[in-house]
Amino acid sequence: MEKESISAKYSSVHDELEHISKPISFKQFQKIHKDLIDLTTLIENADLWSDNDRIDEIDTNSLKYLLVFYEHGKFVDSNAVSAQFNNNENNNNSNKNDSMKRNTLRLIVLQISESMIWKFVSVVIINLKLIQENNEINENEFKNIIKWIYTYSDLRQKEISNFGSKGFVKLNELEKINFNNGDPIARRDMKINKFKIEKELNLKIKILEDKETFNKLDDEIIRKIRIDQLILAVVDSVGILESMSMEREMLTNIVGNESDNDLQQLNIDGIKLNIEDNEDSDLRKKKNVVNSFDKGYTDKLENFQRDNPILSKEGKVLRPFTIVSSDQKKKELQSKVFGTGQVLPTMTVEELVEQELQNGGMVKPQEPEPEVDEDDYKWQDKETHRLREWDEFTDTHKKGSGNKMGNLG
Repeated sequence: MEKESISAKYSSVHDELEHISKPISFKQFQKIHKDLIDLTTLIENADLWSDNDRIDEIDTNSLKYLLVFYEHGKFVDSNAVSAQFNNNENNNNSNKNDSMKRNTLRLIVLQISESMIWKFVSVVIINLKLIQENNEINENEFKNIIKWIYTYSDLRQKEISNFGSKGFVKLNELEKINFNNGDPIARRDMKINKFKIEKELNLKIKILEDKETFNKLDDEIIRKIRIDQLILAVVDSVGILESMSMEREMLTNIVGNESDNDLQQLNIDGIKLNIEDNEDSDLRKKKNVVNSFDKGYTDKLENFQRDNPILSKEGKVLRPFTIVSSDQKKKELQSKVFGTGQVLPTMTVEELVEQELQNGGMVKPQEPEPEVDEDDYKWQDKETHRLREWDEFTDTHKKGSGNKMGNLG
């Protein structure tokens, strides 16, 4: 029943997004934005996937719901500022500070929409391993994109831990790490690769435009198309996050500290855009907040109270948890489970003997003296010559005639 309500809500919201009139009216923006928040809440409450799942464990019908975070972020990014200022112009409330307010509003909208887009990317790539564990995908084609995403994740976490919700990834810093000190050739190769991937995937998912034909396809084919749709959204998100980082850096330099003063005045018909820096003001922790612009998303690193039990008495999961702390730990535990049950040798017998000889733990056996071939006249002549030289040396150098330490000063 719950899945049916999610499906109906998704179809309704998707239909609204497909028939947006430009320029979007303020009321239309509010309605679609609220519907997307409600849909996101339904999806998260339904627990359709968890941090421990992989993409092949998710039901085919649930794959399309992963795109809601991505679509919501793009919708807010494209329409929030224009809808707000179209409303102000209709009410004849424009003034000299409109330009600064527009820049300030745009900066906050970028902050919010970036968190939505990043939530989508982090869920499908970092958690669900959409590309990394898909046997039907050539991972080498996506090597640079995967590297970019993980580098972005590390820098984003660092920025947010240092500057709170105002922290964001600087594009030049990202490119220095990701492209070997900003190598233009590597950057160009990634853009060319992205263009090729987008072109191929757009052709594969074109069948989505014909809903009747798409719904008649086998479940396996539908799943492949949904996977391609998610991959295309990830590739597009990389470009969006790049442009957002560039724009945020530019607007931060323009707006400066004035954004803190003007932020209190920015409302969308009662929907505050203010995002505080302290954890207590996290909008998801506040009850009775109506239509919060940032509902369901935060730039903060989430802190779960570890004292709370994971399961209730009835067996219901009470808080998110991970079975293992990292992929490396997972592989270690896996090797123990499928191992031999005993510690295996780490070197061969030959390597052990060589090490013992080097450390003096063993005496190297003497090599046997070579057998003399009496018919080998060349060897006999050489040996006779050697012995004669030695006799001549002993005749001219009597025993004890060496350095007798008599030349000491």
